[in-house]
Amino acid sequence: MRNIFLIIISCLLSGCKSSIVILQKETYQTEDFINVAISDFVSKCSLFKKDSVFKISVEDTLVELSFQSEQSRWILDTVYQNILVVNVFGLINKVWYFSDAVIGSKGKLPSRYVIVKGKLFFWQDDNYPLTEETLSVFKRYNILTEVMERGMLPDFIINDAAKAAHYYFCRDNISNYKRVVTHVATGYYKPPKLKCK
Repeated sequence: MRNIFLIIISCLLSGCKSSIVILQKETYQTEDFINVAISDFVSKCSLFKKDSVFKISVEDTLVELSFQSEQSRWILDTVYQNILVVNVFGLINKVWYFSDAVIGSKGKLPSRYVIVKGKLFFWQDDNYPLTEETLSVFKRYNILTEVMERGMLPDFIINDAAKAAHYYFCRDNISNYKRVVTHVATGYYKPPKLKCK
């Protein structure tokens, strides 16, 4: 896992123009898919130039919704068990957190990050503890806001026009993926066709 990351990052930092190097293995971790998405985003997606901080979210199983006009609501349409989605989008709102988000805690704040070409990519990993180094990076990039009190609702900016890059991966083949850049959230449009096992 670390080898894929090092190959991708070293290629990015050295300015390689060749296609992304993806090592095949029997099973992939979520971090593997995230690293491939970041690599593609940095080298091939125009959204990389628009922001300096990017938030990543992962949908372990793609769910497609359809709008039922007679009921005037969205309902579950299709579940794609073999497709995992990695979303990459520019940070609009700073990250709110509770006072129990301390060094060593898990799932209280995003705890993983990578910096590529001076730009920060960060994501939540409930199995990985928050470290002093990670917190320091988040403060340096000014992504955190004040501690939120329980029961308090933070103010959020909603920008329906903001675009994100959605990476649709075959779960069993990390090199088989498609990128869609859109302002529509995943699940609310027809996903690209992927030939997965």
